[in-house]
Amino acid sequence: MTDEPAAGFETSLLFDIFALNQAVGLLLAETMRDGPLTPSEYAVYSAIFELEAASPTQLAARLGMRLTTFVDHLRAIERRGHARRLPHPTDRRSYRVVLNAAGLEAHRAANAKFERAHAAFEAELGREAAAAKSALQVVRSAANRATVALMGGSAMDPAMNAVPALPLSRRRSVGRGG
Repeated sequence: MTDEPAAGFETSLLFDIFALNQAVGLLLAETMRDGPLTPSEYAVYSAIFELEAASPTQLAARLGMRLTTFVDHLRAIERRGHARRLPHPTDRRSYRVVLNAAGLEAHRAANAKFERAHAAFEAELGREAAAAKSALQVVRSAANRATVALMGGSAMDPAMNAVPALPLSRRRSVGRGG
């Protein structure tokens, strides 16, 4: 496997990001293969874990996905018996999502596998990790703004107006009840 594009081919930044997504997906898929959660599921569980009790809109924004996509993930998590809904303190039409004890256990077990991938990845990045993270935050913000601009600046799905990406579940899931 090579990091360089084929000789004579210039690629767009969007293509390079797509290829990066595929490479990271492969790293996580291989490392988490025998775990209780897929990398995508782990990301969703991690957002719920990190925000502790957040609305679906907040969680979708955290993950950079459409609200409808997050709700599809949430239905699967609820079918597994890994999450519960709490009343929203200020919006009776909404609710907050938390992982229950079974969800926390699945997250904890997946976290152990994720940490192996993360450690190997950080070791390869070395001292460039902070600069890479900063650059990715700039890229995510640009993608969010470009989406809004292409939609005519209209009020769109609030989940698309996401805050810059932060690392998911670097905090260990040990010792939290649910």
